[in-house]
Amino acid sequence: MKFSIFLPAMVLSALCLCLGGCKTLQLPTGKGYTDLCQTYVGHGSRTLVDSWGPPGRTFDAPNDQVFVYVETDDEYAMNPLAHSALIEYPPNVDGRKSGPGEVTSGVVGQSVRAMDYCITYFEVSKKEQVRKAYWKGSCKSLEKTQAE
Repeated sequence: MKFSIFLPAMVLSALCLCLGGCKTLQLPTGKGYTDLCQTYVGHGSRTLVDSWGPPGRTFDAPNDQVFVYVETDDEYAMNPLAHSALIEYPPNVDGRKSGPGEVTSGVVGQSVRAMDYCITYFEVSKKEQVRKAYWKGSCKSLEKTQAE
């Protein structure tokens, strides 16, 4: 009995070691989400809307317009856009509590595992350029590889 379980486990382990060098498994991360948001900073808001669709909510800030996007982890979870108390501007994102790679020059992100949604704010200038992005929650995306 022990031999019949041991042999397949050894064969599977050997295959994993041999094939492991071909391509590494990549999981979505908060750093990957920051990388994604960073691709829109400095570009026109039209590019953002073409990719993400119209924002769920907008705010008029003193010098900018703010586009707000929310994605819930579960289709049955409460959508924060339905409750204005959960949408705040300026956003309560603390870069000191961010994980590695979640803060760049144009993006401030903060992973919060307890949140079952991802909320993203894009500040858009009067010239319709994305100036900065903030995100908070369960936001994840694949990290960019060197070849991209």
